Amino acid sequence: MRLRLAESNLWKIILSALIMPILVFAYSAGPPDAHTGGFGEPTCTECHGTRANTNPGSVVIQLPASYTSGATYSITVRITDATARRWGFQLSARTADGRQAGTLSPGSDRFTQIANAAVSGPLSNPSVQYIEHTSTGTRAGLVGPINFTFNWTAPDVSRGTVIFNAAANAANNNFAHDPGDHIYTTEARLDPAASSGPAPAVAANGTVNNASFAAGTNPLAPGTIAAIFGINLNDGSSNPSQAGFGPDGKLPNSLGGASVTFNGVPAPVFSSFAGQLNVMVPFEMAGVTQASVVVTANGQASAPQTVPIGPLSPGIFSVASDGKGQGAVQIANTTIFAAPTGSIAGVQARPARPGEFLTIYCTGLGDVSDKPATGAPAGSNPLSATVATPQVTIGGIPATVSFSGLAPGFVGLYQINAQVPAAVPAGDTVALEFTIGGIKSNPVTIAVGP
Repeated sequence: MRLRLAESNLWKIILSALIMPILVFAYSAGPPDAHTGGFGEPTCTECHGTRANTNPGSVVIQLPASYTSGATYSITVRITDATARRWGFQLSARTADGRQAGTLSPGSDRFTQIANAAVSGPLSNPSVQYIEHTSTGTRAGLVGPINFTFNWTAPDVSRGTVIFNAAANAANNNFAHDPGDHIYTTEARLDPAASSGPAPAVAANGTVNNASFAAGTNPLAPGTIAAIFGINLNDGSSNPSQAGFGPDGKLPNSLGGASVTFNGVPAPVFSSFAGQLNVMVPFEMAGVTQASVVVTANGQASAPQTVPIGPLSPGIFSVASDGKGQGAVQIANTTIFAAPTGSIAGVQARPARPGEFLTIYCTGLGDVSDKPATGAPAGSNPLSATVATPQVTIGGIPATVSFSGLAPGFVGLYQINAQVPAAVPAGDTVALEFTIGGIKSNPVTIAVGP
């Protein structure tokens, strides 16, 4: 038994000796993510060398003097160490709250890459981008200094100061875990360009349901798509929509130099104009009766405006985007609007038929099951169904509701699937509305055929 135990221990030692250089070599293709030394993260010292910044070399992050919204900049990480013969690094760009700031992208020289599971193993912090060396980028045998150059597209300036953290490995190229690999870390900060524009101002009672446009004295439910009216609300640009979801899979919280908070909680921004912002009321507002809304544009904050908050604030979207007239209502499972044929430019439309199901697009229907995070799109399996059930009427006649909840793949958008009652009279402007939790939506119209 002793012999077997000794053999077992010996085998473990041999395996460890074999595995260590394999691990060191593997990281030459890209280190694990979240090893920049910033925001409490570890550094490359876990696998290389001893303590960081104890040798006569350095790492420097070369940044522009300031940044403007959406601009793309060339960033360079420069590593200096007279004894090193192989090189590696990892860098992140974050705001003071630790969230991803802007978008990092590799250079064209194939020396850099974004940390990914295929190279780095399972990601420990997938909401943050980490740019790092590739195997080619380690440039074995090359004497330094060494530069790693890549691109960074800046976030909206309303995000404020951006913090760059970098860890660098100036290795001796012997594939061993020894003090010959020198680790260096650094942090650099980049502020937005100074603004001379006027401060934003939110209109009194100017935060309303973006579907119904009911008066701003009406409460808004968490999860509602809201419109904020005022002046100087962004950098003067017109941004009808975001370019897409951010690296964290959520709708970004800034656009066109503007960001919004409800009681200090960032609100996802759908569109941005100087006189109007369209945002999602954060789900975190659940349980409060009012929220302080602040708009920040180009680094300047508006005076807070108090907005009433409640559990439900139903509104049906209309084709004219004013909460009136033809509703944003489609024949279920199609893209055809339940409207007079040819009445909506660029889309298909026809009158709905009795017995057909409709999809009514709306917002403000309150709490749901399987609720996504604020700014994240709703899932499709399982669906996020509303806790409260709406009562729909078409032409004044109650309609059967088969589903009420968040529209899969969208943020803040709800849908109600309801069947056109057999007794509804035909017409081009048949009234449609619903009540949920005792609160009525705005009425819209649809076309119903014989």
